[in-house]
Amino acid sequence: MFVKGRFVVGCTDVMIGGAKEDDGCFLRIFYPTKLTDPYEHSDDWSTWLPHRKYKEGYAIVRGLTPFFGKRIISWAFGKPYIPVVVDADPSNEHPFPVIVFSHGIKSCRTVYSIFCSDISSHGFIVAAIEHRDGSACMTYTLEREQMDEGRNFVERWIPYKSMQFERNDMPSRQEQLQIRTRECSQTLDLLANLNDGIQVQHLLHSTMDLDIFKGLMDLSSPVIAGHSFGSTTLLRTLAADKRYKIGLAMDAWMWPLKDDIQLAETIQQPIMFINSANFQTRFSLKIMKRFTVDTQKRHVVTIKGSIHDSQSDVPCLLPWYIRRLEYHSAIDPLLAIQLSNRITLLYLGKHLGHPLDEQLSKWIENHADLLYEGIP
Repeated sequence: MFVKGRFVVGCTDVMIGGAKEDDGCFLRIFYPTKLTDPYEHSDDWSTWLPHRKYKEGYAIVRGLTPFFGKRIISWAFGKPYIPVVVDADPSNEHPFPVIVFSHGIKSCRTVYSIFCSDISSHGFIVAAIEHRDGSACMTYTLEREQMDEGRNFVERWIPYKSMQFERNDMPSRQEQLQIRTRECSQTLDLLANLNDGIQVQHLLHSTMDLDIFKGLMDLSSPVIAGHSFGSTTLLRTLAADKRYKIGLAMDAWMWPLKDDIQLAETIQQPIMFINSANFQTRFSLKIMKRFTVDTQKRHVVTIKGSIHDSQSDVPCLLPWYIRRLEYHSAIDPLLAIQLSNRITLLYLGKHLGHPLDEQLSKWIENHADLLYEGIP
């Protein structure tokens, strides 16, 4: 089990809006439940691949043809489940602090489920956005279609939009960041409406009554987190939407911000940067230094031996022989993600005053040799 907190975690998918990408958002909400044993409800666990089209998406981003690629993806990943209970009743011990999570390129709302479910098990609500800017491996909107028997919603799939990495694609990346930043603000709007008991047009077929989220959230200090391009997104969002009070940047991709010289000066919120050992370049760290001048509010930690994907689910799901070829790291993938998650919990506990297990600090101290603080 990757979930280490005292709460059994539930999840539900929420989509609002319609045909226009700027008319809504799509997310998965992870939340503490009143259940006591997740294994008693294993028949209701969520699948890691939410739809067969996502297999096609993973095939495309890996440069495989959809027909054969889907079979290869099925063979590589198998049929993994996330140990969270779909549409379970939330815990009565509310309100819970809120984290909005932005995924990286070629990912989707389920790729960081270890992070989202583990953090949620410690008493947080985590809203994992699925961005519809062309950066997700696959996503979709639901559009109205006039039918003879009435008005129905139909899926319009949005595949990954391939771009060169850090090569003459800055205008397109900036367009994506505009969409992503807007979706982060729309997600916080949605959560606020749910918390206030305001009815929203939920487009997905679900057994979940969204009224159960009324009063469940503490939105006094929302956190925005993200990995890679998701960290780029959160930095832009912190500047644009001051409702977000804390940032958590996981292996931030700093290149899209290289020309945005003033951005760091407009962000006043505290930020924790958790980096991998192999992704950050000197150029990237030079940009990151702009955001870490205030060492009281900004911190940087590097997990030694980790790789860029160490904060995602992927290395933990693949068989060892595939992981050794494409996702090999000098540190065990589960230990790497546990380190990242526990650093996150200690940081959020400090800034939010959220009660946490005292053993967290001792656990981090016991693994201090795997951490490097600051920017070299």
